[in-house]
Amino acid sequence: MPRIELTDRELLIHLSFWEALAAFHKSVRIPLANVRGATDDEGFQGSALGLRAPGTGIPGVISAGTYHRGGEKQFVFVTRGTHPVVIELAGERWDRIVMGVADARATAAHINAALKKP
Repeated sequence: MPRIELTDRELLIHLSFWEALAAFHKSVRIPLANVRGATDDEGFQGSALGLRAPGTGIPGVISAGTYHRGGEKQFVFVTRGTHPVVIELAGERWDRIVMGVADARATAAHINAALKKP
């Protein structure tokens, strides 16, 4: 499972070699200034993600890579047994990041709390 890390200035998503291979992308760095907020949202799974290009998708097992839907792009890495946290972005190559984590509600709260720090 990808690891989300927050610093004073950045949101980092660390992908292992195999995760990066499946997602067709290495780890991600986003300045906190470009993060609008995060929510836990089970609706961001399967066909609701849109068209995958490039990436890996096995229904019910893994959705990884860049997905396009309605003129928006999202970076996704969700696997079976994880819960999606949706991170909304501004001024980045993706409109949002959807990451499967063990506890989406706690992860979203942690990200939102980091955004409120002065």
